[in-house]
Amino acid sequence: MIIYITIDKNNYVDGWGSARSSDNDIEIELDDNHEFFKTDFACWKYEDGELVFDEERQQKLIEEYEREQNKPTELERL
Repeated sequence: MIIYITIDKNNYVDGWGSARSSDNDIEIELDDNHEFFKTDFACWKYEDGELVFDEERQQKLIEEYEREQNKPTELERL
């Protein structure tokens, strides 16, 4: 399967699709059952023409999400 990714300044995937959306998109071919499709795409880094899963980034994103979920609401703060 051909997909097109966009990456941030640190080469992490920040978007992807099955059609090109801009001239800056990077074309990659992946198997239909590739782990990329089963995980958070933001945990993948584009290195040397390949996608590499970053477990540390995944943990960081999970921690950030949990911190946000555990914040007291405005009503709870009153």
